[in-house]
Amino acid sequence: MIGKILRLVLVVLVMFFTTANEGNAQSSVFSKGKARKVEKNMAGKKRRASGAAKIKEPRAATKAKKEQEKKQDRLQAEYDKSLKANKKRHFEIQSESVKARMKQNDKEVKAREKARKKAVRKAGKGARKKYK
Repeated sequence: MIGKILRLVLVVLVMFFTTANEGNAQSSVFSKGKARKVEKNMAGKKRRASGAAKIKEPRAATKAKKEQEKKQDRLQAEYDKSLKANKKRHFEIQSESVKARMKQNDKEVKAREKARKKAVRKAGKGARKKYK
């Protein structure tokens, strides 16, 4: 009877010490700070370069750039408008036969462009299928 009790106590003590060691091992590796450190080591280098700091331009410079861009757009719009007006005026001062020829040339150019775009699309069709 005493032998059974001693065996039982021995088994309980062995189980207690082995589970305590396993729990300790897990808690030391998976504690909050150590887990983060382990993850960082496994991840490797950082994605962002640490030395590359972003430098912002002064507000006055960004404002000047925006104004310059607006001015450029306005000038482009004026240029397009004047170009269209000149083309219209040039067409109006021509004789009827020249106007007809100009219209026909315009139609032919549009048809050629359409055919060229169609050919380009058809040629690229295989590549589009390849990379889908």
